[in-house]
Amino acid sequence: MRRDRVEIEQLEVECIIGIRPEEREQPQPLLVDLGLEYALHEAGRSGRISDTCDYSRLADEITALLRFRRYKLLENAAEEISAMVLGLHHGTRLELRLGKPKALANASRAGVSVNRTPTDYPRRREPSRFGEVEVLLETREAGLYLLHVEAQHQIPRHHHDVMRELEWLVDGELIQDGQPVEPVTPRAWPLGFIHGYANASDRRATLFCCDTPPFVPHDEIDEAAQ
Repeated sequence: MRRDRVEIEQLEVECIIGIRPEEREQPQPLLVDLGLEYALHEAGRSGRISDTCDYSRLADEITALLRFRRYKLLENAAEEISAMVLGLHHGTRLELRLGKPKALANASRAGVSVNRTPTDYPRRREPSRFGEVEVLLETREAGLYLLHVEAQHQIPRHHHDVMRELEWLVDGELIQDGQPVEPVTPRAWPLGFIHGYANASDRRATLFCCDTPPFVPHDEIDEAAQ
């Protein structure tokens, strides 16, 4: 029986994707098709975007990860995108197709398709000084995490010399350099750039974080320690 789905067809993202030397230098279009099984009856009755999966937000998240990661293999991209989508949204199954229309001169596209469920990505939770880290996936190249910042706690100002980092606010309220952090506004932190967050609210806040390479404990360099 076919279940409810949120669908995106032919989302085009210009990004670095591939293993050939020219592909590592020049962005090319990547086409993304997905169907996320998601219970839609509540939104159908309430008319509230909060009761469904916002496909605009979903497209922004996928685009941000693809542009940040600079994948070599479509298989790696598909695995990390699947873990991120199922980790951030309450879908029960994801069908994902990635295609490179310029990959073969004599074909309209080349690509991969995957089907994943939340059980494919068992989560691991680790305590942290700011609250809790939820590990969505760690591959050889990157780690995908949810950083849960408890009320009246903070992620101290710090920088990285090894890890490239992509983050955005998923839920709750955080302050950065005295300004509120806008939800779902991806920010890639360059190496050496000092950043941190404070949760001055009365409830937990959550950040999505992608580190490449996966999290390196000694590379979390506090500003206060300098």
